[in-house]
Amino acid sequence: MTTENRGWRIVRLVTAGGLWALCTLMVLKLGLMLRAGGETAWIIYAGKGIYAGHPLRYVCCGLIGLLGGYILLVLPRYGAPEWRQLAGKLALLTFSVGLTLVTVEVGIRVYLDAKLKANSFERLKKLYREGKKPEVHTTHPMSYIIQPTDDPHLVYDLQPHLDMEFGHKRLRTNGAGMRADHDYPLAHRPNTVRIVGLGDSGMFGWNCEQGEEYMAVLERNLNRRGDGLVYESLNFAVPGYNTQLEAETLRLKALPYRPDIVIVGWCENDFQLPFFMLEQGHFRRRDVSFLYQLLFDRKNFLEDMTPVHFTEMRSFNMTNVLSEIKGGADVGGVRQALRHMVELGRKNNFHLLIFGPMGQEVLQLCREVGVPYYNTFEKILGDKYPEDYAVHFMHPRPEGHRVLAEYLERELAGRGWLKPRPLSPAAN
Repeated sequence: MTTENRGWRIVRLVTAGGLWALCTLMVLKLGLMLRAGGETAWIIYAGKGIYAGHPLRYVCCGLIGLLGGYILLVLPRYGAPEWRQLAGKLALLTFSVGLTLVTVEVGIRVYLDAKLKANSFERLKKLYREGKKPEVHTTHPMSYIIQPTDDPHLVYDLQPHLDMEFGHKRLRTNGAGMRADHDYPLAHRPNTVRIVGLGDSGMFGWNCEQGEEYMAVLERNLNRRGDGLVYESLNFAVPGYNTQLEAETLRLKALPYRPDIVIVGWCENDFQLPFFMLEQGHFRRRDVSFLYQLLFDRKNFLEDMTPVHFTEMRSFNMTNVLSEIKGGADVGGVRQALRHMVELGRKNNFHLLIFGPMGQEVLQLCREVGVPYYNTFEKILGDKYPEDYAVHFMHPRPEGHRVLAEYLERELAGRGWLKPRPLSPAAN
């Protein structure tokens, strides 16, 4: 063996050793990442964790180190037949590893789909029976005042018994989750006209003090009439609702109060999906590997294992939303919700009025369905009140709420609805 050959051998062995050391380092980092379940290898140095980076980078580097070191080690002994045999073994190994990864990925998806998706709402109801509440995934301040419901079609409602500052305004809710200072009895008392309000943040009184929302103003104004009747205005409005959720609120929560009149506060965004959504696990999606999440993104994997997620519209995955909820949006969804409310009105003997600034689409729907409406665009001229009243805006100012209450009172009186009606058993 010549000096040159001896020198080449030393270089080859040292290089192979370096590549294997690189492979060992990559395996160590991957092991730490697997242990942490994230893309940070928590090697503590000076009290801080060292960020490891994307794990696939280390898989590639480790494989290069392992294979490169092996090739350098066997290089002098291998001829063409041995290289062909090695290539065949590597191809078979690659295929086997790939098939194994695909099989494990499919197995995880099948398991999650069978164990979680099929009984999501049963698990949700079980949480409520145990006195627990699912977390609402959002940074929106509304998360402080709403709560998920155990009914998948109602999705969420206002928390009961609130007494807090919300948007620098006082907010109080009663035991039934209405924006009100007191509870209303379920029993419909004699000589009482009971009005139910269904709506979103406009009727709720967004950025208004308690009692400044037009349903509360309406109740005070009506009770000053001195006609011997008691007027009750029950505000079931919830920010972010659309017409479908308002119809569900009527069916599930308002009907037991046996209303005489139901006012549906209209806003053009009622054609959209609700602000908060119930999102089921979707385990056939192609934008994520659940095996990868299990190994290197365990926080999100465990979150995906949650039976149901409550997220806001800015972040939820549309493919995961219940088809019934998606069907409640757009013109078709509003049409269906209006028909449902009209049918409930017929069965339960109450008057129904759609009230608000209405565009041509919803006006056409009201005429088609046969529901009475009050278009504030037509009835309240824009130049009659200061612009900053925001009468036709989705969030009127307190002055705008007072104007709306006055016009609503006149409309109800003009229709002859402000009188007790014969009561019939509530029917769903």
